[in-house]
Amino acid sequence: MVALGLVGTLGIFAGTLTLVLVKPRGWNEACWPVLGATAMILLDLVTPEQAFAMVWASRSALLFLLALLLLSALLEVSGFFEWAALHAGHRACGDGRRLFRNVFGLGALVTTVLSLDTTAVMLTPIVLAFVKRLRLPARPYVIASAFVANIASLALPMSNLTNLLFADAFRIPFERFAVRMMAPQLVAVGVTYFLLRWRFSAELHCFESKDLAAPSSAIPDRRYFRFAVAVLALVVVGYFVASAAHVEPYVVAFGGVAALAVVGVRRRRVTARTLREISWGLFPLVIGLFVVVRGVENLGIVTTAASWVARAPDHSVVRALLTSATTGAASNLMNNLPAALVARSVLQEAGADRASMFGALLGLDIGATILPTGSLATLLVLDVARKKGERVAAVEMTKIALWLTPIVLFLAVAAFAVVDSWADP
Repeated sequence: MVALGLVGTLGIFAGTLTLVLVKPRGWNEACWPVLGATAMILLDLVTPEQAFAMVWASRSALLFLLALLLLSALLEVSGFFEWAALHAGHRACGDGRRLFRNVFGLGALVTTVLSLDTTAVMLTPIVLAFVKRLRLPARPYVIASAFVANIASLALPMSNLTNLLFADAFRIPFERFAVRMMAPQLVAVGVTYFLLRWRFSAELHCFESKDLAAPSSAIPDRRYFRFAVAVLALVVVGYFVASAAHVEPYVVAFGGVAALAVVGVRRRRVTARTLREISWGLFPLVIGLFVVVRGVENLGIVTTAASWVARAPDHSVVRALLTSATTGAASNLMNNLPAALVARSVLQEAGADRASMFGALLGLDIGATILPTGSLATLLVLDVARKKGERVAAVEMTKIALWLTPIVLFLAVAAFAVVDSWADP
């Protein structure tokens, strides 16, 4: 009976992840985690109470995710992303290297403030559209978008769902999270940018800026655009103020959403179509994965792994390196979202220290870039590129990531160790 449970649990887990990542044509990827979760419950591998508890424990992260999706959709309506991308193009003044720098920097900023999925789904297609118009090779920009979407997601909790899950589970305030992760973020983004620019130096050609539309052409309603930018700035500041006042950050995000929605409806910029374009399927996908991962945890894997973590060398740098390498490897084997769920449970049971916790996050965010399947954001970027007629082979990204990712991850961990040694406990 125990053997059947083991085989059934691992079979459902492996099958669910494979189908999510392969995405059979005609099927929404959210179907598979829902079916996997249903199978886990029907086969009594996960009890309904455990499934509910798993989701309830992550309710703040899920609410924040919803708020970010709505906020990004409303900013898209204002023309913000296209306006920013066109500004990046014009400010390059026809220099291919400057264009690559500007696009990379814009991707890093959008990822930090609005999440890696926003960069993948909303910014990437705009960048590829004007790169195609300029008759430039798209490959450097596709690969740069995939890397920056993941590697620039370190600094703040809302930058990555894995960050939200950890910040919520370990009660890490916004300002404390930012203090620990800003230096690794700057190091990781800087090193990635220079390494990719060196790698693609022969493909960063000059271009004619006059072929680009004016940034103002992307703004359908100037008043709503200015209001949207102001709300975005206030929301980002509000995250830190709310944290100091012990208010959940998603409350601030929903406040921004409400303001943009009300003004947008009044100015006839926001319609029912705005809601239809949101990736609602992300929620059943995430919730289904929560339940499937709980089935794996019921096998006792968490307890075993927690004992290993507890026996790790009593040195913060070593612990950070070990956990970052482990979660990075796990992310590439099973994708970083289920890896984050397992790692969160392991670290909670082990009573892990701060270095282990933040090291694990560095591995989940940066280490997940070696294989395209390591992060859903990478898969989204490649899918967007394919729909735009720009195919980048997964093996090509992996060849670059095999040497780039370890360098970036090691230097990011080193930066964290330096900051952690003098930051407040």
